[in-house]
Amino acid sequence: MKDIADKLFTAEHRLTTRRRAASVLREICEQHERVTMLPDGEAIDFASILLAVEEADNWIMLDVPVPASTAERIAAMQPLMGLTRYGGVYVGFQIEGVEAATWRGGEALRARFPDHVYFLQRRQHYRVPVAAGDVGTVTLVRLGGVSIEGRCHDLSTGGMRMVASPVLGGFPLRDGEHLAEVRFALKGTALTSQARVQHIEEPVRMSDGTLLLPIGVEFAQVSPMLQQTVARYVQERDRDMLAGR
Repeated sequence: MKDIADKLFTAEHRLTTRRRAASVLREICEQHERVTMLPDGEAIDFASILLAVEEADNWIMLDVPVPASTAERIAAMQPLMGLTRYGGVYVGFQIEGVEAATWRGGEALRARFPDHVYFLQRRQHYRVPVAAGDVGTVTLVRLGGVSIEGRCHDLSTGGMRMVASPVLGGFPLRDGEHLAEVRFALKGTALTSQARVQHIEEPVRMSDGTLLLPIGVEFAQVSPMLQQTVARYVQERDRDMLAGR
């Protein structure tokens, strides 16, 4: 993770507005994305999550990392770098002004709202997290395998990141697998495309015990209709997030 952080924390990857930074951090918080905390100059890291983001009051709240780390120990290591994912790309921010706090009855870390947030856009196509209800059920139609249904997490004209239940029966989904079709509806418009499984991440266990499998899907032979519909949605969604909607 340290090599990614070294590439990420540069001026060229810095988000230019505080509002955009706050929007990105709130989405990361709502999606419960893992945040890797890297103490400056230390060859160790800690796993945490964002618990709350309060731009107006100039603070963020993070969970105390596990295994067995105290808030005081983490505070003594600051400044730290926070490294996480958003829309399938790496996001980084400085964690400073750390102090022990309580959040909903548990031990937590309170830190200043970051002065800068860094966004490592590695893909050609810009991705946005989809709003609730904008994308219907996503169906992956496999060649000789059982179709998989899931929900879209983020979307671009080049593909999507989705989550689905792990494959039961048949042969497991694999990186690079070609799909006969991916089907979904975007704000009521039915869209289809050939596709390829770009990557499969480790399953995530939700608070209710459900296992979900994050899957990166790359569109292939994209139709003009899909290209135009998704591109328009990405632009509108990005404007909405910038406006805090």
